[in-house]
Amino acid sequence: MKINFYATLRQITGQKSVDISLPQGTTVRELVEIIVTRYPRMRRELLDENNELYRHVHVFINGRDAPYLNSALDSELRPDDKVDIFPAVGGGSSVTKQIRKIRGIPLWLLREYLEEIGGEAVEEDRIVGDGWTASLVQMEDYQIGSLRVGQVELAIEGDHEAIDSLQPALEKKLLRAGG
Repeated sequence: MKINFYATLRQITGQKSVDISLPQGTTVRELVEIIVTRYPRMRRELLDENNELYRHVHVFINGRDAPYLNSALDSELRPDDKVDIFPAVGGGSSVTKQIRKIRGIPLWLLREYLEEIGGEAVEEDRIVGDGWTASLVQMEDYQIGSLRVGQVELAIEGDHEAIDSLQPALEKKLLRAGG
């Protein structure tokens, strides 16, 4: 099974993805244990003192955060499942968060732009790139007199350098506005 790691977890694995052979019936919880056994430094990033997954760590199975699966961390994995593991993004001097309102561009198009510049949609409103995570929220239309314009809140969080390299490509897309 291919496991995708993001942000600081890639420094531990030394790569973006690893392939791990899993016996049939392996659960998400067992997968996490296999990962921390293979990469001991990962344990302190993923698990608390009771060996439970930190609430701020996200293990996505086919785009759904594991705690929201029918059996949560005890859900069984299938060989064709897509697994993405994200550490907490926050704290530290190299981490930044930017929030802005984007007007006149629908949420679906903004998501498409973020995917075109290297992101991957892990949920309908969450896109993850190399060192950054973007969250999209459809907001109430912006109104100027009788003119109403749709708007989306874009929150980008991640490594300062990754966001700095993302910004010019995103600005170019936003200026083109679909063109």
